[in-house]
Amino acid sequence: MRFTVFAVLALLCACQPLPHPFDHDVPSASSGVLTPPDSAGVVVEPIAGAPEPTAHDLAAAMADALQRDDVPASTGASNRGSYRLLGKATTKDVGGGNVLVKIAWEMHDASGVPVSRQDTTLSMPLAVWQQGGKDLTEFTHEAAPFLARMVESTAPAPRLDVDPLVAVRVVTGAPGDGDQSLGHAMEDALRRSNLNLVQKPDDKPRFLVQGSVDVAPPENGKQQVTISWSVLHPDGSSIGQVKQENAVPAGSLDGAWGLTAYDVANAAAPGIAALIAELQRADARS
Repeated sequence: MRFTVFAVLALLCACQPLPHPFDHDVPSASSGVLTPPDSAGVVVEPIAGAPEPTAHDLAAAMADALQRDDVPASTGASNRGSYRLLGKATTKDVGGGNVLVKIAWEMHDASGVPVSRQDTTLSMPLAVWQQGGKDLTEFTHEAAPFLARMVESTAPAPRLDVDPLVAVRVVTGAPGDGDQSLGHAMEDALRRSNLNLVQKPDDKPRFLVQGSVDVAPPENGKQQVTISWSVLHPDGSSIGQVKQENAVPAGSLDGAWGLTAYDVANAAAPGIAALIAELQRADARS
């Protein structure tokens, strides 16, 4: 009986289209999913590891960028429901008076649980990094829209006593930074689907999610992209699969995936959540 359920689940979820930029189904910047519950807002903390005044200038620039994406944000005002955006900077001297700066942005909910992460890496003159100012806004151009989409108002918090623990394995096969970006985006999307993800090394997941990407060689300026999300038992045995497939402009995914990773994960997550929910119902009936 359980084997039949698995097969049906795999067939039901076998073919889901890739979202924007393929199907243009991204929610608008003014949609409710971009606003924290009860207008709680986002507090952007000074960036750890950055010199003064850069640490505060970067935080202010990010708050301004989030506001432009219709997310209430500031560097000071907060309430009990506020999200907190933390940034940690690391630098590497690349010569010629320049420094490579990486900022790891991490959004936390009001209880302190990380709900989103996005990395930004830029090369800039060391003097700019040390002195701060308006040139720092470049750090927010890609990260702010990505983080804004993570602030979700409708999904209830996972119930630790009943929700299954899910672990997202490292995605493989994607060009550019797709492996990392898709993994982070899927974790965020599954949390918004009300699934409880592992938090600590000693957490024992009940389900594993493994993503793989296959990009065909270019043909007539297009490349066929297939993304498969496998839902597995902890022993690696299969439960079902969500598959996304479409053609994209050749080379368009060779660099930073940015919001595309979120769009892909957001489209696939409901299918993954449905697989897990149906399996739990089957277990309860058996």
